[in-house]
Amino acid sequence: MTRTPLIERLAGTIRPAVAALEVSLWGIEIASAGGRMLLRVFIDAEGGVPISACARVSRHLGAVFDAEDTIPGAYVLEVSSPGLERRFFEPEQLASYVGQVVDVRLNQPQDGRRHLRGVLAEVDGADIVISEEGGSVRVSWPLVKSAHLVHEFPGAAPQA
Repeated sequence: MTRTPLIERLAGTIRPAVAALEVSLWGIEIASAGGRMLLRVFIDAEGGVPISACARVSRHLGAVFDAEDTIPGAYVLEVSSPGLERRFFEPEQLASYVGQVVDVRLNQPQDGRRHLRGVLAEVDGADIVISEEGGSVRVSWPLVKSAHLVHEFPGAAPQA
């Protein structure tokens, strides 16, 4: 998964700003919304992130962006927690989810496939290993377009 220079620059501003509010930056997503930039900031904290923390971070980041003129032009800012089916932005984020089901989409086919879904078996530097029926697949993180956790509700049959 590649990070653009804009995301790198924004992360450099956002990370210390949210740390001051006792949450951590989980990830950044950029899209467009009616001609304006849509900036999604995902935050995390020990024990979860209440809505009040998202609102507090949103107000704080808005003030920081305006004061530092970080984002040129009009933008829409959304702040939320990563949620139950959290998206992963860095391979290091996956380490504590080994043994759980993940859904991975690739930028280009690997062994003729762009979609993998299975148990996260290993995180090895910039590689992840996914166990599926019939074997394991090792994927280099730069080939990953998106990866997210598959939440399994208690009592439900596993979705591997």
